[in-house]
Amino acid sequence: MFFAFRIAASATFVGLLLLSAQPADAREIQLGAVTYEARPERQVINVGGEQLRGIRFEVRQSDVEVQDIKVVYGDGLSEDIRVRQVFRAGSSSRVFELAAPRRNVKQVIVTFSPMGPAKLVFFGVSSGAEPAADWVRLGCKDVRFFVDRDTLKVGIAEGRFNAIRLRVRYSPIEVFSLRVTFGNGSRQDVRVNEFIPAGGGTRPINLAGSNRGIDRIELIYRSIPTNKGSAEVCIDGLKQ
Repeated sequence: MFFAFRIAASATFVGLLLLSAQPADAREIQLGAVTYEARPERQVINVGGEQLRGIRFEVRQSDVEVQDIKVVYGDGLSEDIRVRQVFRAGSSSRVFELAAPRRNVKQVIVTFSPMGPAKLVFFGVSSGAEPAADWVRLGCKDVRFFVDRDTLKVGIAEGRFNAIRLRVRYSPIEVFSLRVTFGNGSRQDVRVNEFIPAGGGTRPINLAGSNRGIDRIELIYRSIPTNKGSAEVCIDGLKQ
């Protein structure tokens, strides 16, 4: 299903028989070549109307590049999740929080490129497990054009932040990664690799550990020039 093989010689088996009949000192001839290709695939997983607040997947057998995931709800609306990431065999994705956690999920459609015989196994996180959200604004930053690095000083040494999220206004940006420095000096590096349109944002990014304040957040991004000027990115923190 996932793979295509091209054989450059049209008479491979005949050639093999002729070669086997040659004397032991006969020279070899090239019969052809086999080219292995991993082509993008688009597969549909029928969920059956489960009410989910998030999904994740595990990769088995071979590495896989996942381009995007589309979640189709029971009422016909859909949500696109851009992934654009290579996952190693035996690894798991993070939990992708859904924008409409109270809707029933009908289908999950995934577009991916396998690098061998691979299998993607999807898991759903029940909406009943969703905690009450208490998001607070940690700060905002005007970002410059092209690739750059900015630091948002938070300065909250105490607190119990479980997650952060980014919100973008005015112009789109592409976020590559961020580093969270906690109040106790420890750090957490997060690879984001996500294009965020104006008015959009990331899903919650879970923070490691507990009972940690946030000192600062370093952001590596690429701002997309538009006629609307520079972008503004705001970061919210989820307090338990």
